[in-house]
Amino acid sequence: MIKNYLKIAFRTLTKNKLFSVVNILGLAVGITAAVFILQYSFFELSYDSFNKAHNDIYRVMNNRYEGEKLIQSGQITYSAVGPQMAEDYPEIVRHTTVNTTGELPIRNGDKLIEVSGGFFVHQSFFEMFDYKLVAGDRNNLVKDLFTIVLSESSARKLFDISGDDFQSVVGKLIHLDQDVTPTKVTGVFEDVPGNSHLQFDVLVSRNTMVNFWPGSDYSWNNSDFFHYIQLVPGADQKQLEGKFEGFSEKYFKGDEVTGTFEKFHLQALDDVHLYSDYEYELGQIGSGKMIWSLVIVAGFILLMAWINYINLTTSRALERAKEVGIRKVVGAERGQLVRQFMTETVLVNFLAVVMAFTLIQLFQSQFNGLVALDLSLYDLLEAKFGGIPLSAIMGTVILLGTVLSGIYPALILSSYKPSHTLKGSFRKSGQGASLRKGLVIFQFCISTLLIAGTLLVYKQVDYMRNQELGIEMDQVMVVSSPSLMDFDSTFVSRIASFKNELKKNPNVIEVGTSHQVFGQRLPRTFNVRAEGATNGQMLNRIHADYGFMQTYSIEMLAGRDFLETDHHVNGNAVKNILLNKSASDLLGFESPEKAISKKVSFWGREWFVVGITDDFHNRSLKQTIEPILFVPFYDPNNDYYSIKLSGQNIRESVKAVESTFNQFYSGNIFDYFFMDEQFDEQYSNDRLFGKVFNLFSLLAILISCLGLFGLAGYTALQRTKEIGIRKVLGARVVDVLKLTSMDFAKLVLIASIVAIPLVYFGAQEWLASYAFQISLGLWLFIIPVLIVFAVALITISFHTIKSANRNPVESLRYE
Repeated sequence: MIKNYLKIAFRTLTKNKLFSVVNILGLAVGITAAVFILQYSFFELSYDSFNKAHNDIYRVMNNRYEGEKLIQSGQITYSAVGPQMAEDYPEIVRHTTVNTTGELPIRNGDKLIEVSGGFFVHQSFFEMFDYKLVAGDRNNLVKDLFTIVLSESSARKLFDISGDDFQSVVGKLIHLDQDVTPTKVTGVFEDVPGNSHLQFDVLVSRNTMVNFWPGSDYSWNNSDFFHYIQLVPGADQKQLEGKFEGFSEKYFKGDEVTGTFEKFHLQALDDVHLYSDYEYELGQIGSGKMIWSLVIVAGFILLMAWINYINLTTSRALERAKEVGIRKVVGAERGQLVRQFMTETVLVNFLAVVMAFTLIQLFQSQFNGLVALDLSLYDLLEAKFGGIPLSAIMGTVILLGTVLSGIYPALILSSYKPSHTLKGSFRKSGQGASLRKGLVIFQFCISTLLIAGTLLVYKQVDYMRNQELGIEMDQVMVVSSPSLMDFDSTFVSRIASFKNELKKNPNVIEVGTSHQVFGQRLPRTFNVRAEGATNGQMLNRIHADYGFMQTYSIEMLAGRDFLETDHHVNGNAVKNILLNKSASDLLGFESPEKAISKKVSFWGREWFVVGITDDFHNRSLKQTIEPILFVPFYDPNNDYYSIKLSGQNIRESVKAVESTFNQFYSGNIFDYFFMDEQFDEQYSNDRLFGKVFNLFSLLAILISCLGLFGLAGYTALQRTKEIGIRKVLGARVVDVLKLTSMDFAKLVLIASIVAIPLVYFGAQEWLASYAFQISLGLWLFIIPVLIVFAVALITISFHTIKSANRNPVESLRYE
């Protein structure tokens, strides 16, 4: 019997080639799109899950307050916090502390590399996290002073390694920065996987850092540390957090150090990548909201694909009605017919899955290029969600979709009465019309939402990238300062000489230095007070020199810019500062002019305000404008040289800058970037989300058109005789098109009424995470509706024009 069902199913598919191709292709494209979305989404959701204890690992987070005002929320805190928590609370079985190394030069003889991602860690780091080791003893990697573990990539750059013989570098001695004492290589680890929120090239023992920074091992005063703790399996996170208020009261000395106090809480390791909006993050974070939005789109795409199958199958009801009647006359039971039609459904879905897997293999590399990741179908099928293999979940979803999309057409087709179908009276039946229209309304509604979402994402990202920032970054080349440079009495004069030499080049307009560049999170200065003020304020801080403001065309509202004489090799001799307008207002000055020459105190001494700058966007437009304090300090080995170029002969200008750099700082690595490109990287996640969302929204809309194509065909068949009569009475093709379009226009109108409120509330929710956002104009609601209507009109025109151009004699004979 099954063999017979399959034989009939294949005959049916081959008999109606167009509908079969459209059915299978629609389902295949839908499954392909959903799988690609899930590949990307579950990669993002898999962050840090490679650690065996990931369910029990947490970051220690802190909120810092001045009075009742929250002034900082992040994970950077004091070195004593993690160790003391582990000692006080038995729920904590392990803790580790992490510090960033910053830009770290590493020398092996005449080979010099500079790593930008490195951490100082305890030995417990390797006990808590499961980064794979390829050489060395895991139990004895960073216990001792002057020890380091390298990544495979860093090891290959520093040593001549034959094949994968990384064990040969264990025990070798290298030099960090300008240290005279060599550091011992104790191991090599596999390059950190892309789904780790901690990204690093080297791990250095914390004892090495403590050796140069006494007191940093256990301190309630130094706050540049990140803590991770591991709880006993099954421990209650909330219950432990409830004890932290007493912990703060007992140990925290923030009121002595900064005039603030802190409240601690925990963040699960699994939440770090997608659910972090904190300051001083160790790595680039993603957005859970965006990822789940894509998962929802994947669900809609699959729904649309199966809805198409229902509409396309039922639209052929007229063609199958006589077949059903004859089968029933010769003795076929309804159950047999249901099994027959379900066999066809299973066959179509099976062929669609096969085609989908083929399409995935064909377009995998292109999709990987779009998302800049190395994804594969195998990795997706191997993944787990909630402990359940994703392959089992996907198989179940496809099976349910197959059954649910097939059962309705099977029940409808098998219910036809022979007395109606064989006489021809069935053609007047509207059985199932309401459901089919409801499904199309659903598709129109989803299409409207997706088009509106596409417009919203594009407009917001475009707004952020093109908004006036208050600074000019075009043609500004930023060069990292020499890492191998002594800080001595000639330090300031050497920088001045280097800048002067650069400006001899006619293509160099201005040069400025700073410890931070735009787009970076600025360090904080607490308890800043204007003279006579009782309460201190928290300000962000930039260390900048006398050319910085001119390089970026930052407007001075009052007073003057920094002068070369404001700098001094002795930091205690530096006394003049600048403020931006927000900082001036926060400190209580009535106007920029009245702030000039006023005294401001912080770091235990007084400073003089010599200038007020206009406000500008230091970071992306997701953040508010920050109050900023400018101090004329130079930072050895950590500054950036911002060089404003004329825009003429950029390549030659870069070569000239490199030549001058090598002349002044021979033996150092020349590394540069352009400020506008670096700043734009803040929007990389938004741009990527926009590309992926736009692509799959377009696919979803195209898939929905196939369903509309089926319903339009069904409608044209039912109205064949009516159209013929109207043609006989003198109706033109355009008149017929208007007639049939009105039915679908009503469906678009109903879908729009449902979709517009959803668009509004969805847009409000999505834009809430941006400090600066576009306004929601009528365009966001009108354009999607017009596009949906235009697409619907074009889709239905095919069948309508075909029927309208038919000879009326044939149309009247048809029924």
